[in-house]
Amino acid sequence: MLELLFRETVRAMLRALFGCLGGVRVEGADNVPSSGGVIIAPNHVSHADPLLVGMAVRRPAWSLATDELFTIPVLGRLARWLRAYPIRQDSADRTALRRTEELLQRGEAVIIFPEGHESLDGRLQPLQSGLVWLALRTRVPVVPVGVLGTNRALPPREWRLRHAGCRLIVRFGSPIAPIELSGGRSGREAVAHGDAVLRAALLALTAQDTLP
Repeated sequence: MLELLFRETVRAMLRALFGCLGGVRVEGADNVPSSGGVIIAPNHVSHADPLLVGMAVRRPAWSLATDELFTIPVLGRLARWLRAYPIRQDSADRTALRRTEELLQRGEAVIIFPEGHESLDGRLQPLQSGLVWLALRTRVPVVPVGVLGTNRALPPREWRLRHAGCRLIVRFGSPIAPIELSGGRSGREAVAHGDAVLRAALLALTAQDTLP
């Protein structure tokens, strides 16, 4: 009960904060299944993305975050209270992968940024294959998410908030079932196909062809 009260208080504070930065429009929130294991996969253009996506998801969700965050005393503790847990970037962190697999098999929602790092120019970066591998291994759907405007409110590698000059957008796409990810393939071919399917969905949700 205390944890739920804390999360709802933080959500209310974030709504107020993002409202001051330009407001937030959430589209397609119902595309996230209300129960059962699911991976929520947003693009990544700002430090603000995890907070914004976590606020927009209606059900409790866990989140993978860089292990560097947990070395900062106050932020690290706050992140854990908000159901974040660490992963070593650019490495096969088996501990984090096992924990994620256990959460998905338990029917939890997990937010994973498939690019692994923030994009410095707003363009979608190459996707890391761990997300699709986990989805295929645990047989859970992936909900792609387009995040727009946060790089104006909090540019990459900066910590100074500013008015975005537009509404921040969180756009949830339709769930991608494991069979759609694999395309009937197996092994590495299935993972490669899933990466391509997820990338196409993220490009469409972020309207990358219209970005400057």
